[in-house]
Amino acid sequence: MADHESRTHSQDNATSLVQNYHTIAQQLKISKDLAQTNAALEPIQNQPVEEQIAFIKAMGKENTVEAADVVQALHTLSPDKEVRKEARRRLIQLEGKDVYAEWTLPSTLTLTEALERAVDLEVDDSEDPFFASLKSFFEDAETLLKGPAYAAVVSDFLDAWGEGNYTVAATSLASQSSVRNHQSEADWAESREAWASQAQVNNFLLAFVHPAAEDDDANTSSPRIIEAAFSLVIQPGSATLPECPQPTLTFEGTGRSWFLLGFTVAQEGEQWLIQDISNTAAEILTLDDATIVEMIHEIDEQIAKESEEGTAAIIEEEPEIPNVVDADVDEPDDDDEDDDEDDEDEDEDDEDDEDLAGALGQMDTVIRLVTKQLHYYDALFAHDPKLYPEFYKEAFDLAGSIMDIERAALYAQQFVEHVPEERGSALRNLAFSYHALAAEYHNRDDHESEERFLSLVVPTIRQAVAADESVENQILLATILIQNEQDLDEAESYLIKAQRGPLSEDDQVDVLMGLAEIAMQRDDHEAALQHFQHLSHRSPEDEQVWYRIGYLQHRLHHYKEAIEALKHSIELQPLLTEAYTELASLYLVQDDVQQALSIAREGVDVNSDAPDMYATLALVYMSTNDFRSANRALTQAESLDEEDEFVHEVRQRYNAEMKQHRPSGNKPNQKQKQKQKQHKAKKR
Repeated sequence: MADHESRTHSQDNATSLVQNYHTIAQQLKISKDLAQTNAALEPIQNQPVEEQIAFIKAMGKENTVEAADVVQALHTLSPDKEVRKEARRRLIQLEGKDVYAEWTLPSTLTLTEALERAVDLEVDDSEDPFFASLKSFFEDAETLLKGPAYAAVVSDFLDAWGEGNYTVAATSLASQSSVRNHQSEADWAESREAWASQAQVNNFLLAFVHPAAEDDDANTSSPRIIEAAFSLVIQPGSATLPECPQPTLTFEGTGRSWFLLGFTVAQEGEQWLIQDISNTAAEILTLDDATIVEMIHEIDEQIAKESEEGTAAIIEEEPEIPNVVDADVDEPDDDDEDDDEDDEDEDEDDEDDEDLAGALGQMDTVIRLVTKQLHYYDALFAHDPKLYPEFYKEAFDLAGSIMDIERAALYAQQFVEHVPEERGSALRNLAFSYHALAAEYHNRDDHESEERFLSLVVPTIRQAVAADESVENQILLATILIQNEQDLDEAESYLIKAQRGPLSEDDQVDVLMGLAEIAMQRDDHEAALQHFQHLSHRSPEDEQVWYRIGYLQHRLHHYKEAIEALKHSIELQPLLTEAYTELASLYLVQDDVQQALSIAREGVDVNSDAPDMYATLALVYMSTNDFRSANRALTQAESLDEEDEFVHEVRQRYNAEMKQHRPSGNKPNQKQKQKQKQHKAKKR
């Protein structure tokens, strides 16, 4: 009984998440920092891993940008490897349907900026001690996140340098800085501009800026070492600079290079400035293998600790934050006992403030640790590319976990080259990377680069199959061929081979889905229906499967079965708008306008922000020649998304039918002419 209740509760949670994914996507879209992003994902990440994976699979069937955004966020931020792996599979599935994620990690607002945005009031700190206390908390937390003041000069320098604003960058250099090489600020800036023009520097990405060692005495003015990691696209063979030395590694596919530097900063008067820059990556390269491996394991432990603490912080109940606008400030109490209690409360509040600020910075810490760890892997590979074959897969996974796709692709290439016994799986990872890079360039509207990487996907996975006819490789090749709508016979042969197994439950579903899609592309509705019916037994809670069954039964004129399947699809997922559209269309075919109108209105009620639902309602109105109501529904659809393809098609149909119902040239018809004659006669 308890197990049944637990399963029921689990199913309710999963259904609730799927129904609310539009809300989660909207929260991700408006998130200004990692804390808000994690808060948006909290309802998902609080679930067991199995439920998270089930949710991601459901998102792969939604075929919306919002679903892709949620999956992208989970792929980027989930601490669980299996969740990230499933998310990557579903992103590829969605991209095959030309649905691309638009979400990216937000650029972080400072906490004081967030406070200013949250409170649209002009408050005098001296007159409002509550506001002063709250503002002080945000400023303290901001300091914890940004790091000490002496690290900010490096951030400022790299921000300006990465944007090509060398005049501003020069102001962060000490007067006797070795980086300036005795040049004036103006001469130094001019020399960098000339270098950048020749090196064709672009697409600078800053990974982190952080003190190299823990600061035991923040008040001392002694020089400090600040580590920073970044990457950029640069012309091969370009001249090196102190701030852009020989890169750790370079991905030839795009020209992106990676760097890890150490900045020595010191006080000059009251200002922290950069004295010197060293190549930290080159220093790591001088270490022996045993030391490097030890450092990799040490960072592994730090990442695990940070991930556990971050997960715990997310699960814990958020502290209640008082309403700044409505809060009343109590008059001072002369009672000593009350004062003691207030002091204790303040101490507890201070501890809570520090915990919250620390939690906000944990994700940045993990990204920093992973980035630095990758440079240790690079040093090992440089020492002997064949000595540590197992590390290529680890490096590939780590780079993917922080969305450094080009770096992941480079590790996959090295994996293929140096570990021949794992060539099949390495090539599969490389194909995944090329596919992900194509999606990234699609989002940048760089379609030339998108096509270049897409053209590498199929040949790469073909090589993977040639090296290892594993079930995973055969299914992936078949899936990509089906998505590209090419070589369907070959895709079918790989799926049939894969059926020989052994197959996991997910593999079996993927094979059946592939065979069903092939039949759909061949317009073989009978065969497609058979495959989807088999799928309905393996995935009885999959609303997309039932929708496809209803769609195919409709095409085969099995109207009763079609209605039952479509209704079941809607029961499973009331947000599946295409099921309402198909069902309304089916009722119209049967001349049941009232049922069509009822289901279209139900779809609008449940999905009030879905433009295709209003377009469906417009189609039903048009079938009854109620063009005024149809136009009203269409106008609402266009206000939600005027670029929606279905909405555009319905508008074109509306315009065409209006022309047929309106006399040409807007000339009056016979009744109108007769009325005009009668009117003129009366006037006489």
